[in-house]
Amino acid sequence: MARLRADVRDGMIEELRLALSRRPPEIPCKYLYDDRGSWLFELITGLPEYFPSRCERELLRTEAVGVLEAAGGDVAEVVELGSGAAHKTAPLLHAILGSGHAPRYVAVDISEHALLRTRELLSREPGVAVTLVRGDYEHDLSLPARTASGRRLVIFLGGTLGNMENAEACALFSRVRAELRPGDALLVGANLPTDRHALEAAYNDSAGVTAEFNKNALRNVNALVGSRFELEDFEHEAIWNEHLRRIEMWLFARRHLEIPLGALGGALRLAQGEGLRTEISRRFSRNELESLLVESRLVPSGWFTSEDGRFALAVARVPEQGLWHPGLTSSPAPAPL
Repeated sequence: MARLRADVRDGMIEELRLALSRRPPEIPCKYLYDDRGSWLFELITGLPEYFPSRCERELLRTEAVGVLEAAGGDVAEVVELGSGAAHKTAPLLHAILGSGHAPRYVAVDISEHALLRTRELLSREPGVAVTLVRGDYEHDLSLPARTASGRRLVIFLGGTLGNMENAEACALFSRVRAELRPGDALLVGANLPTDRHALEAAYNDSAGVTAEFNKNALRNVNALVGSRFELEDFEHEAIWNEHLRRIEMWLFARRHLEIPLGALGGALRLAQGEGLRTEISRRFSRNELESLLVESRLVPSGWFTSEDGRFALAVARVPEQGLWHPGLTSSPAPAPL
């Protein structure tokens, strides 16, 4: 499998330079994921405390046909951004196969391990053609040419949207829209507001797997730029930020640190107890999410929520020619939660 292109790598390094220069310093959450990080995240999704993946899987299982109908039907190609190992995608592919179509599945991920696991899992799905694309979709979204007639459905699951601020989310949606034709669709998974205790327990699991996953970001930064982060110098903690309605994952310095940053130049200085933020995980109301889609010139066409009200799937379509106007939605959205 090809390595990341030089221009993509350079873009990631510059993004990292800017992130570490902020106050508080940050490491973009993409650095959580390499082969080891993807494996650790697979473990996290099976932990008893981590409810988001279970909610999403069950919602996809029960609503797959409805999702495809909201996407306009006649879906010939499913493109997954941040595919992981594609565990959650099978119900959609089964629903397409059940409608008499043979879909193409395009997996886009930064992790080679995740892509190879995708190929392994979907090799058991006769009738599904699989294409693997290794890359950083936040910087370089260039999808392969279509191989069949019918609609393209891009899916962005796992609540990954919550890792982004509004401007980043709109920028991604706009890049996705550029890869779609009128009538094509986008499916987004999003976490909804729930109680603080359940959220903090989900990201501070008793087995310590999320802590290992969080520290994996330090390994990947070291590998990319030759920095000297030592994992034992940091303590993992995930905290609910009530004001911003999001979980924040942190690595707090156990002592005063001066960390050489390798190719980035200079050093990062942290006092004891000072933190690096590695991930945010936002919670959305329906209005908030659909407003982002509309701002990106997509038309909301479907909304599905889990029985416990903790997770939602939103479908939005590229309008047919001449049918777009600002504020167009499929139905009135409820007041913010």
